[in-house]
Amino acid sequence: MAFVAALMILSFGFPATANAAIGVNVHQTGVDCETCHTAAAALLSAHRDAAASALVPDLDAVCIRCHGDEGPSHLTGIAPKRPVPTSLPLAANGTITCATCHFMHGEATTGESFERIDNRRGQLCLTCHDLSELG
Repeated sequence: MAFVAALMILSFGFPATANAAIGVNVHQTGVDCETCHTAAAALLSAHRDAAASALVPDLDAVCIRCHGDEGPSHLTGIAPKRPVPTSLPLAANGTITCATCHFMHGEATTGESFERIDNRRGQLCLTCHDLSELG
């Protein structure tokens, strides 16, 4: 964890501490899916693969409402500089969102912050970045 904390501070200038989320938990069943998605629950359930890209254009603003002060993060709303694996989904316009690196519905993960790839040793960051560009 210390490696990841140092990596985040060196690369993004963020502290390695985080505050708890605030607000209503939209990451569970029984909430309004259209808070984050552009379709209703029935359509999303019928087309689960499409649901990952059926996201509101201001998804990051939705995330920040509750998670704005939770510690290290990656810039969002920017296009990646190199190809990104399909396991890290981009927005419909090809930019990085919170959902690129984080699961949104409490999926099982070995990471700490619903990370799509275990980042305890920097693997999530190193999926797209070289160590030399993070230091």
